Amino acid sequence: MIEFRAIISSLMLIANFSVYAQERVSFFEEHIDFELDSVYFSINGIYSFHNPTDKEINQRIVFPFSVETDQIDSISVINLENLNRIQFRRLKKTIVFLVNMPSRDTVDVNIFYRQKAVEKNTYIITSTRSWKQPLEKAVYTLTTSLPVNEECFSYPFISKETINDKILFRWEKTNFMPDKEFEIAVKTASR
Repeated sequence: MIEFRAIISSLMLIANFSVYAQERVSFFEEHIDFELDSVYFSINGIYSFHNPTDKEINQRIVFPFSVETDQIDSISVINLENLNRIQFRRLKKTIVFLVNMPSRDTVDVNIFYRQKAVEKNTYIITSTRSWKQPLEKAVYTLTTSLPVNEECFSYPFISKETINDKILFRWEKTNFMPDKEFEIAVKTASR
């Protein structure tokens, strides 16, 4: 019984440290490039974190997906400060990994993955709320050769241009706390 209590106490201490660390580290910026073709919806993002404290922190990051992780391939997580791959653990609809955050420093993490393209393609952004502060800056681009339903975008784009046979859409937000997911719908023959 004493060993069980010691284990529970240790787990509570670790849980409290994780919560405390997440409150100190900020997730303040993201730049995401989406690419949509007839086979894949690909996401290539740079996520920026800041540790304002005087102590180094190993920050646990939970990164969500709109589908089960067994439906996602080519997942890559890289610390852009040292160009090292970051190991991650797949859960049902998330991956979990640790980022070493030096004191009073910023770390950028690149996450790339792709999933099968469907009629409505979703990127989870409401998870930003778990950081309890809006993103200072968020920039999103979509490159596609498919006919997309612009009226069904969950957020209005700020620019659209044609480059060769593809269309490039751009979104830019400041002080951004998402209230819905980022959705991109493909036009079907019935629309």
